[in-house]
Amino acid sequence: MKNLIKTRVSVADSMVLIGIMLAAVYWAIESVLNLFTTHKVDIFYQLFPTQIDEIWSRIVVLCLFTIFASHVRLTINERKKAKEALMVSEKKYRKILESIEEGYAEVDLKGNFTFFNDSVSRILGYSREELMGMNNRKFTKPESARKLYREFNKVYKTGKTSGVIENEVINKDGGVKYTEVVVSLMRDKDGMPTGFRGIARDVTERLKAEKERRELENKLHNARAATILGLAKLSEYRDKGTGAHLERIREYAKIIVKEMAGLSVYKDYITEKYIDDIYQSSILHDIGKVGIQDSVLLKPGKLNPEEFDIIKRHTVLGGDALAEIESQIGERSFLILGKEIAYYHHEKWDGTGYPDGLKGKKIPLSARVVAIADVYDAYNQFSVVIRLKIIKENLSVFRLVKRRAAGFKHPGNQLWHF
Repeated sequence: MKNLIKTRVSVADSMVLIGIMLAAVYWAIESVLNLFTTHKVDIFYQLFPTQIDEIWSRIVVLCLFTIFASHVRLTINERKKAKEALMVSEKKYRKILESIEEGYAEVDLKGNFTFFNDSVSRILGYSREELMGMNNRKFTKPESARKLYREFNKVYKTGKTSGVIENEVINKDGGVKYTEVVVSLMRDKDGMPTGFRGIARDVTERLKAEKERRELENKLHNARAATILGLAKLSEYRDKGTGAHLERIREYAKIIVKEMAGLSVYKDYITEKYIDDIYQSSILHDIGKVGIQDSVLLKPGKLNPEEFDIIKRHTVLGGDALAEIESQIGERSFLILGKEIAYYHHEKWDGTGYPDGLKGKKIPLSARVVAIADVYDAYNQFSVVIRLKIIKENLSVFRLVKRRAAGFKHPGNQLWHF
């Protein structure tokens, strides 16, 4: 029974009883005082007067004490409910923090741990007992510690949450782990800074995968370059003068497309990958010459019309060979530009080129660029007098590109365009 009473009568409920008791005490004291201030000496009459005007003041006092006690009771109950709700909310909050995969930690203004979840222990490899109160400098590399200090200081001064901070930490076993951290400021009820809270994500495996991916891409890039160079060398074996020509062609082509990348019309088309692809693939432009017989390919004199028709076939032979290789790959590859260049680097803007007589912008940009580089290199091998004449006539590809011109004229008065 006593336990039941203790359960039911809370501090708030007892306030009403206290109010009634206070009213009763007031009533008794007033009655005792009345014994000495009135001609009536009957204590019973003083406690329980028969006249309504004499008892009315005591009823008012009783009501006032009861109302006051009820208000106190309500206030206490409200505070109790709010406290219980806060405790439940905090319990849920802490439970969520404990269960999330990301590390959550709170540190004081000196950087010492005051709270953290299990994920922080997992990332750092320390037990909860070891980590509690530990300073972040103990497990952070010096360079990362200096960077963290700058970021924490910025958060402290501005009160704004930091951006993503890349952090390098050393776990208990001495291994290095990489995390991404976001930090915000903690304040007390008066708004004064008390510490920092932060979310940390372990990105070690992701960075490791990215590193492996980059290494694989580099290997593939090197393999691609080696493949292209190996194919291009086939034509060099047939014509010993071709090797240096190939090296110059790809350098010229790279210079041209780099300059063209600054033009608004090509801004979104000529990317870094495009520049690299055309640099690598431009040396395949004459790969089809491996299929031309020596009597024609290596003839020292002028070719007759029949022999020139045979030479023209090198564009189709080279393009078909690269197209066949590309079809085996089964997706867009680095050979796309090589194929375009091999097929169309002898097409001309006015449609008088070969093999298909393409005209204007129907000629792929890659083929147009290599055609310019090819012609420039061919004329650049002439004597100094001829080179000066070419420069004078504005045939220099460098001046042409820098002036953002649409094309230039070669000695045959054929207009070449980008």
